Amino acid sequence: MTSEQSNAVSPETEVLLDRVYRQKEDLHYEVRDGIVFVITEQNAWIQRVLRKIHYKIPETSEMELDKYGSFILQQVDGQKTVREIGENLGSAIEEANNQLYDRLLIYLNHLEKNEKYIELV
Repeated sequence: MTSEQSNAVSPETEVLLDRVYRQKEDLHYEVRDGIVFVITEQNAWIQRVLRKIHYKIPETSEMELDKYGSFILQQVDGQKTVREIGENLGSAIEEANNQLYDRLLIYLNHLEKNEKYIELV
């Protein structure tokens, strides 16, 4: 099976490929050696209280994305469609071509709904 055959999409999915996402304005991250580290403030009331009584609670936490997630998050710019991001991902990381758009759409949905890192334009 060629990568073109494995990336065939249903008509319903075809509509989703024209979506455009952008990173949320409050998203903070650093890129180190091509890997994205998302930085989140640890600012809950209990954390602030514990810091005042000298517990060593870090003010931020970092979440390291894998190479796929790092590539995808950096591609989300408010300009590229999901289709363009998928094409770029498939070109940059050959093994990503297996069920490319199905996996990409699931991951983008996770970034939007669960992590709240991106939003639909």
